[in-house]
Amino acid sequence: MKSTLARGKAAFLEYYSRLHLVPDLESYLTAKNPPVLLVSPLHESETKKEFASHHLSWHPLDWFPHTISWPPEVKIGTPLPGFQPGWLYSLNPSSLLPVLAVNPQPGDTILDACAAPGGKTLAAINLLWPKIPHLISADASLPRFKRLRTTLKLFGFPQIVTLHSPVQALPYKLAEQFDKILLDAPCSSEKHVFNSKRHLKIWSPNRIATLSHLQNLLITTLLPLLKPDGQLIYSTCALSPAENEDIVAASLAKHPELTLTKPPQRYTDPHSQFDPMFIATFEKSKSLPES
Repeated sequence: MKSTLARGKAAFLEYYSRLHLVPDLESYLTAKNPPVLLVSPLHESETKKEFASHHLSWHPLDWFPHTISWPPEVKIGTPLPGFQPGWLYSLNPSSLLPVLAVNPQPGDTILDACAAPGGKTLAAINLLWPKIPHLISADASLPRFKRLRTTLKLFGFPQIVTLHSPVQALPYKLAEQFDKILLDAPCSSEKHVFNSKRHLKIWSPNRIATLSHLQNLLITTLLPLLKPDGQLIYSTCALSPAENEDIVAASLAKHPELTLTKPPQRYTDPHSQFDPMFIATFEKSKSLPES
């Protein structure tokens, strides 16, 4: 029997419109928010001089260190001074929000569990600089892992420990426990899908079910690596509640040792600079609550 499961753009819009997450879904998904630029703190003065020599604007973000706005006079995607040597890293401002939630502190041991291609690892470095976080960055995809290693090397931090491994194998490869774990989980990434003809053509609701199952599994897998009183920061760039609020509810029900440090945050304001982002911070208690 052939599957009658709806696919493609019409099915996508019908599914997400029923969720009433944003008022004008299609406009929201196609809006292009300017990226920001992480600047290597080791090469910041050189990069700033290069910008000045090319008469480019240099506007530091007031809420994230060693990071500047994309020069408004330059078309997004244009190569900028600092790109070629790897001293700049472009990403959406929303990608900085999970790193702010991690709030790396001197002495923290941190795991970036799905780290490639490396933006959040670099952001953690910039946020703590001139201290360098005790950080392990892992990723399952070999091509993306290689890109992560190259990105760290060019940015000036080849000493950051990296690990090519699926999250499910990390408990067998890492003996230490972590104060903080960032799980920026594989997710539906609807904005990316909607703007990719290839991905949108084959989209179906089954993708959400598959990913939510994986997300639940990843949280369960990572908990043994978290110290008592440690924090697991769960984030996605998904819109679907099945990958966000439902994951939080399922995790709290399945793992009584977990609590939320504050209500989860969902960023879907169409008038903000942020692409979709969801963040929940779990804390692991020292002992299970009494029944």
